[in-house]
Amino acid sequence: MRSRSPSSSCPPALHRKVAAFTLLELLVVMSIIGILAGMVVGLAPAAAAKMKEARVRAELQQLVTLIEAYKSRFGVYPPDGVRRVSIAGQGFQTLSNPALSPLFYELSGVYLTNANSVDGYFIPRADADDSDGIRSAELQNWFGREGILNAKPYELRNRLFVSDFKEGQYAEVFRNRSDAGYADIEVLTVGFSSDASGKRQNGLAWPNNRTDHPVPSNKGLNPWRYVSTNPTNNSGGFDLWAEIPVGRERVKIIGNWKESN
Repeated sequence: MRSRSPSSSCPPALHRKVAAFTLLELLVVMSIIGILAGMVVGLAPAAAAKMKEARVRAELQQLVTLIEAYKSRFGVYPPDGVRRVSIAGQGFQTLSNPALSPLFYELSGVYLTNANSVDGYFIPRADADDSDGIRSAELQNWFGREGILNAKPYELRNRLFVSDFKEGQYAEVFRNRSDAGYADIEVLTVGFSSDASGKRQNGLAWPNNRTDHPVPSNKGLNPWRYVSTNPTNNSGGFDLWAEIPVGRERVKIIGNWKESN
């Protein structure tokens, strides 16, 4: 009887069993990859929000440094925005208006000009012209202030305390130039959707689905809040903070005091 060497191939049944097990492993691996991918996608918005918050904290420190340098130069902190409010039985009282302050102009520096008999303050930047001016009446209307402390006549503009802000760090308080009462007023911003100058969306804009817009004339604008008149959290100093919208009602505060979250 002729002998045969053992075959190296597996019996049909065993071969099918090994193949089925390999397919099962593949399906398990694919499932795990799918779960991990879902987790990554789910974490992406949170990671993006953390990055934006980190940028806000960095800008906060930058602004605090500039404000302290301003204090060293002028002996006082930059004036904040105020408004007069009628209180029953007490007449009118002057209160701080954190969302609308002239901080952008105080830190940038402005110069006075008598061109065309325009009574206005103008930012000393490359594209400054009469269209960039703010009249005293407009300052009074929006900020409750009649002027800017950090101001010089045009010929002395080089002596100003000047801070250069990137375009994305400030925006106009109006959405459109055709809006009733339009004025070329700008504020430092945490974020905005758009403004009359055509700037694109930046930072942590105020969501459109909320009704508590801090600047109703430009929904989406999220300004830096600033108080130097009797600040609540830094007695003798100033309160500076950003409000980051969370959902439809809550806000997260990032400010220059320890208790801010």
